[in-house]
Amino acid sequence: AKCAYMLLAAALPLGLSLSPPAVSASALSTRDACLLFGALAEPLVHLDPEVGACCHSACSDCEWRLPDGGYRFDVLKATKPKWVPCYLRRDFGDERGCHEPRWASALFPGGGEVTRAQFGEALAGLGFEMPMGPRGSVGADGGVPESAADALWAWLAGDGDALTPEGARTRLQAMAEDPQAEGAVGEGPDHLVWKEFAKALGAKPFEMIV
Repeated sequence: AKCAYMLLAAALPLGLSLSPPAVSASALSTRDACLLFGALAEPLVHLDPEVGACCHSACSDCEWRLPDGGYRFDVLKATKPKWVPCYLRRDFGDERGCHEPRWASALFPGGGEVTRAQFGEALAGLGFEMPMGPRGSVGADGGVPESAADALWAWLAGDGDALTPEGARTRLQAMAEDPQAEGAVGEGPDHLVWKEFAKALGAKPFEMIV
């Protein structure tokens, strides 16, 4: 297992790390992982600015259809928070606008590094909306538990005293099912869905939350 890990780590692009984060003695509960995901996720991601007008109806003759049957998209939208964007900012320079993920602007308001205390305060202020993916429902009356914030910090910063926006993005991309994916613009995975996020933090993504 150690050899396999070393081979995978060696194959990653420069700047992307699979270094094992510090983790708590027990895995994060599915409920707490949902509280984190619901704080970070949103119903919008910007992908490929080169893609033109598309009806997003999966037309068989679409010019943005890929050889494997998939599609290139410019912007994806959902009715509820569904994705954690894995970029800091994407500006399409046209009517589609510029997107800065809420986690990037809220957790790193000045664009520089933050301490664990600053991170915790900002995370608590993000609020919560029940996202797509988790089974069941969660109320957010109590906010994100400190233990959950600790688990997220451990994944993003390891045992470090500070965290940069770039470091957070890299570690979020390492949560992806395929961390070596080029993404829409060649910057690595573009976003995370619930299953990837939960599994990375040791939670059970398919467990019913009651």
